[in-house]
Amino acid sequence: MADTPSIVSTIPNLHNTSSTSVNSDPSPQVKPKPRSAVPKGPPLHQIYALPAPIRTFPLPTFYPSNPLSLFHVVYAWVSQLVSPPPTEPTIIHQGVWSAETRSVHIKDPKSIRALWEQGFFGKGNYSRSEPNWLKREQARRGEHNGHVAEAVTVQRREERKLMKWDRARKEQEAIERTRQQEAWVAPVGPAELLALPNSQHDLKPIYPNGSTSESLERIPTINKTTNGAANGVSLSSDTVTTKDADRSTTAEKEIAAASSGMNGHSPRPHTPTNPPKRRKSVRFSPKVESTTFQLFDPPSPHHGVLLNGNTPNGSVSNGVSPLARPIDLGLSQPALESETTAKTNSESELELVDKEHLQLCPEEAFYLVFALGALSILDPATGRPITALDLFALFRQVSYIPPRTIDLQPDDPFLIHYAVYHHFRSLGWVTRPGIKFGVDWMLYNRGPVFSHAEFAIIVLPAYTDPWWRTQGRQPPRRSWHWLHTINRVQATALKTLVLAYVDIPPPFEEGLGAAEVLKRYRVREFIVRRWLSNRNRD
Repeated sequence: MADTPSIVSTIPNLHNTSSTSVNSDPSPQVKPKPRSAVPKGPPLHQIYALPAPIRTFPLPTFYPSNPLSLFHVVYAWVSQLVSPPPTEPTIIHQGVWSAETRSVHIKDPKSIRALWEQGFFGKGNYSRSEPNWLKREQARRGEHNGHVAEAVTVQRREERKLMKWDRARKEQEAIERTRQQEAWVAPVGPAELLALPNSQHDLKPIYPNGSTSESLERIPTINKTTNGAANGVSLSSDTVTTKDADRSTTAEKEIAAASSGMNGHSPRPHTPTNPPKRRKSVRFSPKVESTTFQLFDPPSPHHGVLLNGNTPNGSVSNGVSPLARPIDLGLSQPALESETTAKTNSESELELVDKEHLQLCPEEAFYLVFALGALSILDPATGRPITALDLFALFRQVSYIPPRTIDLQPDDPFLIHYAVYHHFRSLGWVTRPGIKFGVDWMLYNRGPVFSHAEFAIIVLPAYTDPWWRTQGRQPPRRSWHWLHTINRVQATALKTLVLAYVDIPPPFEEGLGAAEVLKRYRVREFIVRRWLSNRNRD
């Protein structure tokens, strides 16, 4: 701890800089289903109480206005002098260098949890961030009822997807109701036909026998002279009685023809005596999946479809209007019982072994070895610990692509990135890789389990020393398009972009220790914000 270098910064701590937050207005239409009651464990501030894998024993604060605080300081100092606390770090974790992945692997489960809970170092190789693959597998097999961050994220995304689907379904229902209300139903009954504003002159071409409105009223009761007047044949009452059904059918067809003529359309010719033509029918197998989709159907929230074309909840997913869809939006989806039972039995027979290890990038590993002394890295070939000096040279060599063993420069990638990492770690920030957001580092106030990252760091070398001017060395040119692209991504993710310029010293002799080398570097911070005229007028 005594040989830890101090990297000078020209700008004060970033803790006073506030970040912009956006309050999302959730839709009041659908309320998410209450989550299942999960037994809560210890609070987060107790699990992640230590910001680093070492413990400190500071003296109490002295208040000049309170004389009793002086006695408190003296008592604490005397007690530590009489019974000094144990030397730190009390536990030194073991890691193995991997040349293939260019990272350090931690395989001891206790060391993995300790390094993650005490500073959020590393990343699980089977996990998104926190090394909890074993816990996820145990929860999936039903061995415990605990929850993990990935499962909670999947559940929240599913609830959000179901909420959007239900909102789209309600919108389609409202549109369908509006269409039904605005739809005009043509009149088909005799009374409705007589109520239309048509004269007797308009009705004569339709009824050549000169029938009047009185005859139209008697059509449902089957007048004896309706068809006979047109053909010049008189019918008796017996004939009317025996052929009552045929004449009623003919009367209904004449009413339909009259209604089409009165609406401004010519009646269609029909031949009721001819038998209807037979149609060919094709019978498909019930195993064929339906491929008919309605354009107004909202997207189905369940992507998994069974072999018979049905959704897991039993409703047909194709060719059904949103009004006929079930409104059961439960998260549980019943699966095939036979396959699930067989899979569960096969998994229960196999013993679950934790295969996950923690991966440390070179900057994190060197900080634990050099600055804190809480890690020892072993050489995979010999099995012996690598010294801090050899580790410093090794990380500088592998930072080039391809790795080089000679002609190392003061601006090699490891040196400038580690200078920024050590700088922000010494200020109390939780520094983690930011490749997900297209930057070099992400800064967390307390850690990723408490809040999102507040700042995104871009590392840029600065050749401000006069020796570089004589050599004509210039930093890599960055365009405004590049800066605007990076800043737009961070503004969308509600993060503040920080440009960290590292002043590169002139070349130094080989063989110097890490402390002597890092003292020559300086870090300068510049915050970049988007300026919007409609938001920054005052």
